Amino acid sequence: MIGISHSTEKRAIIDIGSNTVRLVVYNGPPRAPVVILNEKVNARLGRDLGKTGAISEKSMRTALSALARFAGVLQLLKVHNVECVATAAARDASNGPEFLEAVRGFGLSPRLLSGEEEARTSATGVISAFPHARGVAADLGGGSLELVEIGGPEGGEVLDGGITLPFGTLRLPDMRTAGAQKFATTVRLGLKEQAWDKGRGQPLYIVGGSWRAVALQAMRVLDWPVDDPHGFELPGSEALRIARIFAKGKIDNPDPRISNARLATLPDAAALMAQLISNLHPSHLVFSSWGLREGLLHSQLPEKIRQESPMLASVAGFAMGARVSSDDAMRVVRWTTPVCLDESQDGEVRQAATLLALATMRTEPNLRTEEALTWALRKRWIGLDMHGRAMMAMTVFANSGLTQVPPEFNRLASKADLDRAIGWGLAVRLCRRLTATAESGIAATALAIREGNLVLSLDALAEPLFGSGNAKDLKALADWLKLEAVVETPEGALAAV
Repeated sequence: MIGISHSTEKRAIIDIGSNTVRLVVYNGPPRAPVVILNEKVNARLGRDLGKTGAISEKSMRTALSALARFAGVLQLLKVHNVECVATAAARDASNGPEFLEAVRGFGLSPRLLSGEEEARTSATGVISAFPHARGVAADLGGGSLELVEIGGPEGGEVLDGGITLPFGTLRLPDMRTAGAQKFATTVRLGLKEQAWDKGRGQPLYIVGGSWRAVALQAMRVLDWPVDDPHGFELPGSEALRIARIFAKGKIDNPDPRISNARLATLPDAAALMAQLISNLHPSHLVFSSWGLREGLLHSQLPEKIRQESPMLASVAGFAMGARVSSDDAMRVVRWTTPVCLDESQDGEVRQAATLLALATMRTEPNLRTEEALTWALRKRWIGLDMHGRAMMAMTVFANSGLTQVPPEFNRLASKADLDRAIGWGLAVRLCRRLTATAESGIAATALAIREGNLVLSLDALAEPLFGSGNAKDLKALADWLKLEAVVETPEGALAAV
């Protein structure tokens, strides 16, 4: 499309937060980056800061293990544009410098953001999604809450004076133990001490995973016709009403897309949201899925590209498509073949199903199930029969971690066919999440069935890549195949998972 920049360069952000440590790899239009890899580990670096002032040994080990894997994945994918930042936990912990020095040992260059830098960067992410935004951006993380004003003559500028408050999701449970009145006073005094009086009668832009969970549940309660929380708006009075209900723990029929970890933090996040609304009196709330990481990417862009329309860039990028090649799919097919036990007639179906499974990973998680149904059951495929369509869809489902068979599929294929397709999808999931489908990563690993065991072999290159999430994927596949999960190290030693 005319006027829109496109790029095939991969860019990566490593975000070392107080609750999670995350790697996100992007490509596609620079103005509307497309996520091609998104991994996180709940390291909870800030969990003990209020009690000990330091990052615990357990949390540090968890984070460093994840960061070692992230560094290995980036080498496999040959990503050279990498920005690594650390926020509240590393900033506030007495052993934060020691932790960051250990991170540097993986070849990473972590940059410690100040509270104001964190606030401004998150606000930059908001205005990269909402170019003419005016109001206040509020970013709730594990260790802190950042507030910064956005506006300017034409909107879309980060204004001076951002603040950070120690109201992160890891701290909120302790803050609320003294009761609702004490909690309200703590929040009010925190804002008063920072002389924060901005945003009255203006939009409040909401950022952060726990607040997105609030949005998802609010959309469910309101029977909202759109399921993506990005851009979801609520009038201030309605948001206050819903937040107060959720703050009491009244969360009936939770949205299945909310993880158990997020669900646990939802009442606390809602309670803080209610207090912000009561103190700031915004006109309405706007939920933004873009924040700190997208702000970092946006800050790298030349001014000309920053001025592009993110909506047009996003649509143009989707239309062009980040295509998965048949070579990509065939590498995964060959890797998974030892455990897929193909019937001769299944070969082409499995190849097609693998290609489709990899392609659906380029879209948002909330679209994948529906897209699998649409692509596999409604699109015209020449040479694919009914049972092949159902197997294709089940492969895509299982690749996303879903193994429950939709009732309509039973009219198209036998249980044995569908069970086999689930095995295909679980194997693709293991391969994809372990190796990032990089050719060198696939070459450094192998899967086999030996004497009742499902054996994953790792060479020296791949050993640092194997983490707890991969162990769960391996066990899920082994359980499905009624085998025991075993990992084989470079020295030939076998270890049960």
